[in-house]
Amino acid sequence: MINKTPLYLLLAMAMLLSSLPSLTSCKKDKDDDEIYSYSTSTHTTLVRGFSLQADADVLASLDSVHFTIDYDNGLIYNADSLPLGTNISKLKVTVEFLNTVSSAVFNITGATQQADTTINYTTSMTQSIDFTGKTILKVTSSDGQQVKDYEVKVLVHKVNPDSLVWPVAWRRDLPGYSQSLIGHKAVMQHDNLYRILTNNGTQCVMWTATAPNQGMWDSQVLDLPFEPQVRSLVAADGVLYLLDNAGVMYSSTDAVDWTPCGVTWHSILGSYDGRVLGVVKGTDGYYHDEYPRSDDFEPEALEDGFPVDHASNMIETSNKWTVSQQAVIVGGIDSQGNLISDVWGYDGSRWGKINNVHSTALPALADATLFPYYTFRTLPGVRRYARQLTWFIMGGKLEGGTLNGTIYLSSTQGVTWTKNDSTIVQPGHMTKFYGAQPFVMTEEFIVSSPNYLPRRVKTVIDTWQCPFVYLYGGYNDQGKLLPFVWRGVYNRLTNSPVY
Repeated sequence: MINKTPLYLLLAMAMLLSSLPSLTSCKKDKDDDEIYSYSTSTHTTLVRGFSLQADADVLASLDSVHFTIDYDNGLIYNADSLPLGTNISKLKVTVEFLNTVSSAVFNITGATQQADTTINYTTSMTQSIDFTGKTILKVTSSDGQQVKDYEVKVLVHKVNPDSLVWPVAWRRDLPGYSQSLIGHKAVMQHDNLYRILTNNGTQCVMWTATAPNQGMWDSQVLDLPFEPQVRSLVAADGVLYLLDNAGVMYSSTDAVDWTPCGVTWHSILGSYDGRVLGVVKGTDGYYHDEYPRSDDFEPEALEDGFPVDHASNMIETSNKWTVSQQAVIVGGIDSQGNLISDVWGYDGSRWGKINNVHSTALPALADATLFPYYTFRTLPGVRRYARQLTWFIMGGKLEGGTLNGTIYLSSTQGVTWTKNDSTIVQPGHMTKFYGAQPFVMTEEFIVSSPNYLPRRVKTVIDTWQCPFVYLYGGYNDQGKLLPFVWRGVYNRLTNSPVY
């Protein structure tokens, strides 16, 4: 039997053989021009890695500080600046190159501790460098044909990023303020609708805006058929609630027309899940109540030591240990007239004490200001920071009527509290107060004249979302309404995001 090779295979073999001479001819003599010239490649002077060597006397985890290498602009820098006050005058570095280089020389000029000098890194890898002046790293390729300059910046914060600041320049006048006011209360009725009720003894006015930092507020003179307890004003599920001087509750959806709710309360604590929570006084004592009542709700007697009035504003929060929203209040005056320091929480069915009874950090306070905000903690082993939810307490009356000027913080959902340190303090230009109303609002933060170095992104970041704290009004130690709205922020939140 004769084996026959298919014609298409014969043609393919012929084409392959005919191409062999051209393939072998691609080999060039040494004198021929090379297609790729190593000396013209940017890779010959590329710094692949830059880091500071560990030095616990300077800063813990110094060797974990990340440095960005911007080859196009010739920059090496740490996008996340080192803490305020870090000594950068005597640092050792580690430099990695993509390819072998003939030399890498640091040129130091204008430093505070080190005279103008040059340091050849390739021969003196352990020599310290003073980064307080200008530092240029000159890299030369192994064949000497390419040279690349990098400016090396070790950035240090000029202000403490872990400070809570309340600049006077951000302060605004309190909407509706006049010296004749005897009552003032600000609430948020909807996510983007803010109300302020003022009373000068003869006239009540409702002020309205769509943001807490709005300059102009719309005003509406109210024709109320009752004498209001202005500071009892709260909002729940878009409805406003207010007690009159006899404790009768009224409600309104438009802040103009008010309807009696048919209940009489001793005090309003705040709102929770669309309902108003408060205290009623019976013939045999005080009871918890809510409006409108849930189907299975029954008023229960107040626990011993529960505040009947003058507690802080109520906040709603959640955490990993609860399955439902939690309402929280701090301090106040109990049914026996005692000023208390307890933190009380409500989970939708019952109240309970939250703070550790063995902790003495939190003093007894009346009319304190409570708000959830943020602090940052350092991650172990690295120079990175994690944002953590932190509760803040400011202001309030202490035992004897003096006003509190200390800020108290809790990152444990109110279980334990610590006093402020030097970074989180109520500044001297802010009058001590009680009864101020807080709002935390996330706004777009804009850097008008960005002068920071580029991050690891193609587009410069000059706007980002930043949460601010607003404090409305409050009263001084003479019981006079304070005429300002303060705007505060945690400094680190105003730093350009590091990517």
